[in-house]
Amino acid sequence: MRMQWIDDYKTGIEAIDEHHESIFERINEVLDALDQGREVSTIKRLLILFESFLASHFALEEMLQERYVYPDFSSHSDEHKQLAKIFSGLILSLESGGASPYIAKDLKESIVSWWASYMAHMHSSDKQLAGFLKNL
Repeated sequence: MRMQWIDDYKTGIEAIDEHHESIFERINEVLDALDQGREVSTIKRLLILFESFLASHFALEEMLQERYVYPDFSSHSDEHKQLAKIFSGLILSLESGGASPYIAKDLKESIVSWWASYMAHMHSSDKQLAGFLKNL
């Protein structure tokens, strides 16, 4: 399973769009590793790299919101915190689950579920942020 980037996902804010597209690429690296049955240590490393990039992406958006006094900053930031917390939980579940034969399947299902929440955020909150920024 691969997450496909399409131009409809663009917000019109270049820096945000570049990050979003990179998020697609990075989550696909994780999913590919799971599909290929890679070692738990490799999957964990990819998850940590993804989590780190996600944090930098959220920081970029929040910096833009603070700089331009975005009125929905608090709720947008809360969504980021929730998405980050859930993703961190995926890494913790991998660490506690060890190398069980079901870990890849369970983790993939959890990532796909998390991805649905992320996409909802991107389609709604990030599009609203972009609309605000484009009207400055």
